[in-house]
Amino acid sequence: MGKLTKSLCKINNIEFSHHRAGEDSRATAELVLKAFDIANVTSLDDFSEKLATTVGRLYDGGYCPSETKRIYKPKDLTNIVGDPTKHNSNSIFYGRTVVFTGTLSSMIRAEAQQIVADIGGIIGNGVTKDTDFLIVGQQDYRVVGEDGMSNKQEKAIKLKEKGSEVEIISEDDFLKNI
Repeated sequence: MGKLTKSLCKINNIEFSHHRAGEDSRATAELVLKAFDIANVTSLDDFSEKLATTVGRLYDGGYCPSETKRIYKPKDLTNIVGDPTKHNSNSIFYGRTVVFTGTLSSMIRAEAQQIVADIGGIIGNGVTKDTDFLIVGQQDYRVVGEDGMSNKQEKAIKLKEKGSEVEIISEDDFLKNI
């Protein structure tokens, strides 16, 4: 049992003998039941829905682990206002809608969004038919899964397959064009 679980047991007045397999298991089960109670989880369907977690499964020849999908709330982009003195009508981003996905290694996303706004571009939260550019940073495989693509990237690819002219570019290509 890890330090976090031990601390949670202490906070929740769950007593047990540490490093005893049966006691550690019972204490962990009590913590899980307490968490289910707090989240109002009363069935397996509730588990997946209310905790945004898939249920792992065993099968012949392997195991598929549980996965928790993080839920992102769209950022308020109204605070990002471009500086008209920096507008660059020669930029590929000028007047175009730009969306970011993943983690940028050269700067934080807010800085990149400000650069696009200063150029005269339009910042988007999600990929839509109006998106002109999707800038792809590093993806967290624990979040995006084995294919390594975010929901935004998958949506952009589907839009391209339907004839959209959205361009999917890397962070390096973004940096070359700012």
